Amino acid sequence: MIITMPNLDILVREKGQIQMPSYVQSAIAERLQTEMQADGKENYQFIAVFHSKEKMTDEQKNEIDELIQVYREKQDELGITNILAYNESEETEKQLVSKDGTTILMQIAVEKDMRTVEEVAQQLRKLADTKTVDTYFTGTDIVLDDFAKSSQEGIKKTEIIAVVFILIVLVLVFRSPIVPLISLITVGVSYIVSLGIVAQLVEHLDYPFSNFTQVFIVVVLFGIGTDYNILLYNRFKEEVSKGGHILKAITETYHTAGKTVIYSGMAVFIGFMALYLADFKLYQATSAVAIGVAVLLLVLITLNPFFMAVLGYKMFWPAQQVKGHQENKLWKVLSKFSLYRPLSALAIIAVICIPFIISNSGELNYNDLVEINDKYESKQAINVIEEHFPAGFSAPTYLMIQSEESLATQKALQDLDKLTEAISKVKGVSEVYSVTRPAGEKIKELYVQDQVNTLTEGLGSAEEGVTQIHEGLSEADKEVGKVDGSKFDSIQQLIDGTKEMEQGVGQLNNALSQLSQGFKNGAEGAEEISNGLSALKENIQTLRQGATILQNSYGELENGFSSFSDFFATISSAVEQMYNSYSAIEQSLKAAMAKNPELNGEELTQALHIAEQGKAQTEVLLGQLKSITPKYNEVLKSFQAANASMAQITGGLEKMEQGVAQLQSGASTLANGLQSGAEGTATILDNTNRLQSGLKAVNEGQLQLQQGLATLQDKMGELQSGLSQSTEGLSQIKEGLVEAQDYLTELTSTSDEVFYIPQEVLDGEEFKESLDMYMSEDRKIAKINIILDVNPYSQEAMSIIEKIDEQVKGTVKGLSFSDAQVALGGKSAQNVDLRNVSSGDFARTISIMLAGIAIVLLIITKSFWQTLLIMASLIIAYFTALGASEIISEYTINQSMFGWNVPFFSFIMIITLGVDYSIFLMMRYLENIDQGYEAIIDAEKQIGGVVISAALILGGTFAALLPSGIVSLIQIAVIVVVGLVMLSLVMLPSFMPAVMGLTHKAKTIATRKKE
Repeated sequence: MIITMPNLDILVREKGQIQMPSYVQSAIAERLQTEMQADGKENYQFIAVFHSKEKMTDEQKNEIDELIQVYREKQDELGITNILAYNESEETEKQLVSKDGTTILMQIAVEKDMRTVEEVAQQLRKLADTKTVDTYFTGTDIVLDDFAKSSQEGIKKTEIIAVVFILIVLVLVFRSPIVPLISLITVGVSYIVSLGIVAQLVEHLDYPFSNFTQVFIVVVLFGIGTDYNILLYNRFKEEVSKGGHILKAITETYHTAGKTVIYSGMAVFIGFMALYLADFKLYQATSAVAIGVAVLLLVLITLNPFFMAVLGYKMFWPAQQVKGHQENKLWKVLSKFSLYRPLSALAIIAVICIPFIISNSGELNYNDLVEINDKYESKQAINVIEEHFPAGFSAPTYLMIQSEESLATQKALQDLDKLTEAISKVKGVSEVYSVTRPAGEKIKELYVQDQVNTLTEGLGSAEEGVTQIHEGLSEADKEVGKVDGSKFDSIQQLIDGTKEMEQGVGQLNNALSQLSQGFKNGAEGAEEISNGLSALKENIQTLRQGATILQNSYGELENGFSSFSDFFATISSAVEQMYNSYSAIEQSLKAAMAKNPELNGEELTQALHIAEQGKAQTEVLLGQLKSITPKYNEVLKSFQAANASMAQITGGLEKMEQGVAQLQSGASTLANGLQSGAEGTATILDNTNRLQSGLKAVNEGQLQLQQGLATLQDKMGELQSGLSQSTEGLSQIKEGLVEAQDYLTELTSTSDEVFYIPQEVLDGEEFKESLDMYMSEDRKIAKINIILDVNPYSQEAMSIIEKIDEQVKGTVKGLSFSDAQVALGGKSAQNVDLRNVSSGDFARTISIMLAGIAIVLLIITKSFWQTLLIMASLIIAYFTALGASEIISEYTINQSMFGWNVPFFSFIMIITLGVDYSIFLMMRYLENIDQGYEAIIDAEKQIGGVVISAALILGGTFAALLPSGIVSLIQIAVIVVVGLVMLSLVMLPSFMPAVMGLTHKAKTIATRKKE
């Protein structure tokens, strides 16, 4: 067994943790959390705590940032599946940095592979060699691991102390070094063999195992094993003292004391084996003690007879004479008094027991942290977190929701937010993180109230815009009315003037032709030429003045036309803006009505109808304006071309005038200037030809302008009609908007906040981060993290969890995922389930155990009343010890409540071990039953020394748990020791004889009455 025994430390860490039944909600939540992971693998959850006495400097934050980066770079190497650091976003910074700036947290998830949690923690610690800040690692997994290490250290202390104590007591009892040595060999062999068997069963067959399994195997085997040895050795010593053969002494020893040991061992075996029928694995794990008891019995009936046969009376060396054990005077006195004065004895017992029984508060502590010494880093980290963050941050509670349909819909998200809000209102809840509140705070932009406020403001702006548009269209209607008749009359005058000018230029062209001919022929005289030139100059001046006037008219018309163009553009822009406003109002109203059906009032519906009508009217008007624009552009181009031609005409006339002046000046030198005159005349003729062509172009442009303006004039009528209709529609829209605005203002002041996420936000990349963090990949599992404002390991936290559970169940009934599987997880929720499972299993398991022990007692005593008497004495001793030990615990280790598992294990130990002493007494009593009821006195004085010695051994073995440092083991040890004192000094020597004496007196009185 020593060679093949698996490593117990590894077994404790891997299979010794508390496992809840699969049907409780904390176990369901843990399973759903694992399924929510993309890879579906289980993870260790760590919290890295970076702490500084003062507010962290930039240098310290930089060191932390560098460490975070190192962890990210080595994610694959370390098996890290997820890191949540403060420098990822503003939301995580708010969540992971303390308000005083002294502490920063980082959450790390590491895959559970072949490594233990301690091995993973060591790998993380090696990289966290921070110089400027203190670094700790904690989390539920590492806390439980530290508890396992603490318990293993306590077991090692217990083993050493128990062995030393037992040796000392045995030496004092038997006054021999050989008997203690033989006893330790037999018990040690049974301990090693039984522990080896249990370890093999745990490793290969998953036999239930816990931190307490090895502890209880140690104390029970060393305790009752030594007790049984004392009983056997004392009986053997008594038989040897009678003389005769050693084998006969051995046979008689096992015929009497051996039978007692077998019966006692069977009672203990049945008591512990009954625990295997428990649902709770921690209770099941204690059944391993039954395996140890079975092995112990086999060792006692094989190895002990070997030593007895080989050593004989030399076992008791250096004693010169071997005598039987002496009578116990204390038990003799107590039993005689109780048997003959039963009422007085029972009254004294009641005075001793009742105050302690009624003083027991019944409150239990589920805080695992009290089991761990402050020297452990995980506990130090939790203390830091509690000082600088909400206390529940060290072990958050979480709510898992699994639905058959996707939870990433607008309705489901709205319901998830309702559930988040309901949880946040529970007293004792500090913060709640969910998919709709990834930073623990509401995203205001995603709530109907904020959206309605925005819509109300938009409606107000729209109403102001509509008012401005209404005023602009009214003014436009007036201006268009003015433009309708007066602006286009001068166009015909321009056309007529241009025609006359064109005719004048034609006449001028003829005159120039004649002049040119005159130059060529030279038939006319200089005077005729001079007169002609003067007349020509006058005509040119008249034309130039007319052209200048015409050009100025064109300029004025162009300026007016440009002003009209700006005005036309303003109208188009205003109408288009009005169309967009109608569209925005329509969309806002429809969105508000869709996401919040209760908004569908008559006023809002009327406003929507008005908005739709206005949109249609402005759409028609905008179409008319767009159809006018191309024709208007054509007219404008024609007008610009005509204006350019007039500029050419004016320039040509100026050149003509200059040419005539040259001719005039050269008339005196006609002879010399005939040639120049011919050239000048040719130039003037050429200019007049250009003038004539320009006038034709101007005339054509004016005709196009006239046609375009005629069309424009017709469209202006339609425009004016449309503007009039629009102004009327805008008046109605304005009234509707005012009514809608008033309704929405009233609505926002009376309605609760309702979450609503637009589809484009739901499908966006930014919100996807929140979905990935709080939902599974298929979006059918959602998680809500809950941070309590109290220690998550405390009893107060359990009360808050119960309130949260009630709130969740009540809220979910009215939500879209009412049929979904909902479960609370985390340490606090696990403690609630632990209490429910342990308390329910306690009653069920002890009932089975008591029934099994009662059957053994019935077989031994063959009496129902004696069996009932023994069971009653054990139960009274237990409750008395429980009340007394609670007081001792409060004043010695400052723990006013027992650990949640202390009452159960204490009850098991006192009942199963206490029944041994009762069987010792009853077996001795049955040997002398022929003496009548007074045989109990003889049995008491004969067995008293054995029981006291055995109780002293067993009590000392349990007392060896006191230096372990584990609160629950210390409390169990105190209760068992007090219980053994009650059994050995009160219940067995006094209570049982008193009840027997009272029964005998009652029978005697009844017999006398019959006589």
